[in-house]
Amino acid sequence: MNKIFTPNEAAALIEISPKRIYKEIEYRIIRSDNPSHNQLSFGTLVYLRALKEINFDFSVSYRIHLHEALQTAWEQQISTLEFGKFFTLKVSEIGQELQTLIDRFEAWKSRLVSNPNILGGEIVFPDSRLSVQRIGSSLERGETLEVLREDYPYLTDEDFDFARIYIKAYPIQGRPKVDEVYN
Repeated sequence: MNKIFTPNEAAALIEISPKRIYKEIEYRIIRSDNPSHNQLSFGTLVYLRALKEINFDFSVSYRIHLHEALQTAWEQQISTLEFGKFFTLKVSEIGQELQTLIDRFEAWKSRLVSNPNILGGEIVFPDSRLSVQRIGSSLERGETLEVLREDYPYLTDEDFDFARIYIKAYPIQGRPKVDEVYN
């Protein structure tokens, strides 16, 4: 996969904190092809997913070595990577899991609608005036799926899952519109 990801997209897809990714960049563990834009490769997503799964705090030098080894393994299509005496990573399985998630997310995202006549161009679900931001934000604030399903029965489980990812991957930038402040 040749797609490039932003730190926010990577954090949302992997379900880790963007701060964690920015720390990896700051410590020069992750080196971007375009440092001014912090663009991350798919191989870097494989590394980040492995770190999340391992859930162990390695030293910076060890993480640099792990990132390089995973990046190389992904590029050379090596299915497993032995790292240390007892530590083996199934690189192809991590990559396959991520690829499936990204393909599903991209297909879902392609169905979303942006029309300047609907909520001022905010991204909405197809055939509705319901913003993805509203659903994703409701979930992030702790609203239960049961309540949201009752209020919006036409949304699918995938809509709920990906709305949460979407708002993390593409946070609203800038100040709120004047109407939003006073309403």
